[in-house]
Amino acid sequence: MRTSCTLALALALAACSTQVTRPTEPDQPRPVVRALSGYSVELSPEAKSQLPDNVKFDLDAFTATLKRTLEGRNLVAPDGDYALKVVVRDIRVRGTFSAVMWGFMAGDDHIYGDALLADREGKVVYQFRVESSYALGGLAGGIDSTRLNWLYEDFSKHVADELAEKRDAKK
Repeated sequence: MRTSCTLALALALAACSTQVTRPTEPDQPRPVVRALSGYSVELSPEAKSQLPDNVKFDLDAFTATLKRTLEGRNLVAPDGDYALKVVVRDIRVRGTFSAVMWGFMAGDDHIYGDALLADREGKVVYQFRVESSYALGGLAGGIDSTRLNWLYEDFSKHVADELAEKRDAKK
């Protein structure tokens, strides 16, 4: 019984994950972000080619979640000093049946993307990568909107956390 509970707990903890990868170059400047003047979300050519297999992915809903998250953290202002572009480079949304019946064995749902911070002239001054995944199955994985909303919010939260860290570094 103890082994089964330990295994179930380990699977539950491993079912959802996010990774933020920052640049490894020691000489890359770490900009202090006061606020964003704007933001955009686009799909890479690879992600666009994946859309026919991932019709449940909603770019507008993802963009709206990012907007709500950034504005909620006071990271957007008309006189902001940087612009953010999020480029989604890989998406995967499991079918409902696969998510319920096979769970993590059917792979994961995920959004992988790059966040590019550009100055007023459009030069990219900082970038980082966010990889968010969700692999729960059974009833927890059976509601597509729940899985996708979790992915949208988790990805957005980590983008906002990284930018807020840059903003708060000057304080």
